[in-house]
Amino acid sequence: MIRMKLIRNERGVTLIEVLVSIVLLSIIFLSVMRFFPQMGLMNNQNQDKAKAINLAKEVLINWQESSDVKWFLVKTDQAVGFTPTDSKVTYNRFYSDPTYYYFETTKDPYDVNIKIKRFPETSSRLSSIHSIVVQLIDKKNRHVITETFGYVKR
Repeated sequence: MIRMKLIRNERGVTLIEVLVSIVLLSIIFLSVMRFFPQMGLMNNQNQDKAKAINLAKEVLINWQESSDVKWFLVKTDQAVGFTPTDSKVTYNRFYSDPTYYYFETTKDPYDVNIKIKRFPETSSRLSSIHSIVVQLIDKKNRHVITETFGYVKR
């Protein structure tokens, strides 16, 4: 009996029901669509961060392997920097304090700060190990993008 009653009811849907369903679908659709541009922005930021990390690692390796840097660390109490023979370890500014040597250079689009500990972490007759810190700083807003650590063995 109920089945027959449902079949005979051919009223259809009202205009209000159609409008409400369209509004609900629009709200859901707009909410989902806002998510995708945000994901694109996050992907771009992650890609820039990954490039900066790779560049910092490259700078660290260049400075760790440089014979100029190793020779510089052999000398004690350096008041001036060194004259690099390798273009991979050039710098624009040098200064020091009682604990660290500081070098500043640029790698587009970043400023690079390199900090090498003056006195070795460990030392023996054959070699000593100085800690080195490489920071990449965004030229526009002066925020540290990435920082990596390592050691220079001489």
